Amino acid sequence: MASPIPASAVGEKLRKHIDPKAPAPLRMMAARSMVPMGPRDMVTVLCALSSDDDEKVRAAAQKSLAELPDKILGGAMKEALHPLVLDHLARTFTDREQVIDAILTNQKTPDETFEFLADKVSEKPLSIICNNQVRLLRHKAIFKTVIKNPNIIKSQIDRLMEFAVRTGMNLKGLDAFEEAKQRISGAPRDTEEEKRIQKVIVESLPEDMIKEEEETPDGQEPDQVEEKKRNILSRLGEMTIAQKVALAQKGNKAIRSQLLKDRNKIVATAAIKNPGINEAEVAVVAGNRAVCDDVIRIIASNREWTRNYQVKLALMNNPKTPIGVAMRFLSSIRVGDLKNMARNKNIPSALATAAKKLLQKRQGRR
Repeated sequence: MASPIPASAVGEKLRKHIDPKAPAPLRMMAARSMVPMGPRDMVTVLCALSSDDDEKVRAAAQKSLAELPDKILGGAMKEALHPLVLDHLARTFTDREQVIDAILTNQKTPDETFEFLADKVSEKPLSIICNNQVRLLRHKAIFKTVIKNPNIIKSQIDRLMEFAVRTGMNLKGLDAFEEAKQRISGAPRDTEEEKRIQKVIVESLPEDMIKEEEETPDGQEPDQVEEKKRNILSRLGEMTIAQKVALAQKGNKAIRSQLLKDRNKIVATAAIKNPGINEAEVAVVAGNRAVCDDVIRIIASNREWTRNYQVKLALMNNPKTPIGVAMRFLSSIRVGDLKNMARNKNIPSALATAAKKLLQKRQGRR
């Protein structure tokens, strides 16, 4: 039951007091608030020791944390607390509105903490949760939990449902959701609201899916690569179409790779237009038969990309490439590649025949 809060969350001199290997009396002193330290470290140490393996240390820390004066607790809340400390405080002080308000307005608070609190809080913190649309969209479990809160009122539910409709959430079966769809479909188009919603969608995108990663080491195990892919697919599967489109336009290489193969053409075509994509990636996509026709057409019509020989060759060997485009590129294909194309049964027969004739002409045969 070791604490998930890392030792690095407290000052270096105090880390010995939360080290599971440290003598129990040393940990007990900190658990009983007998070690001088500032509010931030005091709260962090007590949260960490509240999960100590020693039952007596654990109980003492939990008691000390629950009895902390408002001055110390309030002072700690004004400092930079570790996300796991914020989560622990939320689960400890659910009924202390001032603490909960501070947690809910802290950007470092985990989304899972919002989810935990969503159906438990009173009116004021409930409004904070309902108004944090970025989190509601980023972590949809919060949305599904908050509507179960007994303190929620109809106007809040109506706003939440309208937001769900505008961002493409699927809440079919809920009467309030169906009512919101009707209200929005029958109302004049609100371009300002659409712009605001688009901004929320972009802000909801996970930063790690946007920031370009370092190249994967050649020695990485296949199961690690597969696990990473499964994780990406799982996270993408929870997103709305609107989020996927926004992510396709801004996502990193790993994300682009997946969204280029998305079954929704709007998502896939947004990914091929991602400004971060390079010619090496385009060449891989151009030869992929799993991508939609629209993506292939976009690549084929891009003059800059089709100056690249590998992109051109990949398009030639992809049966989804329009035959007219492929024929136009044929004259620039090298002899060795023409031989392969002449034997390729996966491309249109007319193209294979044309490749064979051009090959014979270049080799001086009749």
